[in-house]
Amino acid sequence: MLRDAVTADAEAIARIQRQSVEAMDSTMAAPATAEDIVSQLQAMGPREVWLVVEEAEGVVGWGVVKKYSPRPGYDLCCETSIFLDRELVGRGLGRPLQQALLDRAVALNYHHVVAKIWADNAGSIRFHERFGYEMVGVQREIGWVGGQWRDVAIMQKIFRAGPAIPLQRSSQAD
Repeated sequence: MLRDAVTADAEAIARIQRQSVEAMDSTMAAPATAEDIVSQLQAMGPREVWLVVEEAEGVVGWGVVKKYSPRPGYDLCCETSIFLDRELVGRGLGRPLQQALLDRAVALNYHHVVAKIWADNAGSIRFHERFGYEMVGVQREIGWVGGQWRDVAIMQKIFRAGPAIPLQRSSQAD
């Protein structure tokens, strides 16, 4: 079952995120605590969403749609991220979660979505390609994790229909 995350999910979300931090293969984040996750959930803006995948054993995955940048010129661009319990990868849980994130991005009036993926994470790159993301570049040696430089692939998907009317902006666009 997919649903919006609530603060009661914070410990499970943090546990899943820590798995990826410890594996050092997909994120440059520091390990999160449940309190960190609660703060992040409470800080979400009106055009951001945090979804969880829940099965009988509880929350087994999560994903976010978040603003790409606070700069007004990027108002129509968002970024997505997905994390699944490492024990359950390959069971098909990511597909409905990714589709739900993309559907929500369209509903939130985004035109462009970005995914930042470790360049050597071929599985995640293929996964995103199946949803229409295209590779637009690789940032070389952008991160330092586990005593190594890490490259990050930048992938994007443009919703061809796009929003009919750009958002009202309170300041001049970038």
